[in-house]
Amino acid sequence: MNLAPKKAIRIARPSLAGDVDIEAPRRSGYSSIPLFLAGLGTGFALGVLFAPSSGEETRMHLADSARQGLDKAKAKGEEISRRAQDVVTRGKEAVTRGKEAVSESVDSAKQSAKQGYYGERPTSPRTA
Repeated sequence: MNLAPKKAIRIARPSLAGDVDIEAPRRSGYSSIPLFLAGLGTGFALGVLFAPSSGEETRMHLADSARQGLDKAKAKGEEISRRAQDVVTRGKEAVTRGKEAVSESVDSAKQSAKQGYYGERPTSPRTA
């Protein structure tokens, strides 16, 4: 395709100036999930139909695979649960340490305020 420069400019000018409103095509109100699931089911059915093993062997293989997947999922769930419990325990310990530090700071501030208000001198080991 060979365009003359003036013609190319005449075609490109409206879109560059923002006069042309280009929108993506809008999807209709349905989701593509049912189509995906239909394709998945069809693929599964064809795979079982044309499988090189007998039906009983295929069912045993599928059952074994399902059990292995379930075992892996249980193990992963237990691991995640254990990790979450560790995080909760560490968080509780950190909160406890923070509360103790704040409590000590408040007690120290109270003591300093009392000493300043009543004019008492703090006792230090150097003056004794």
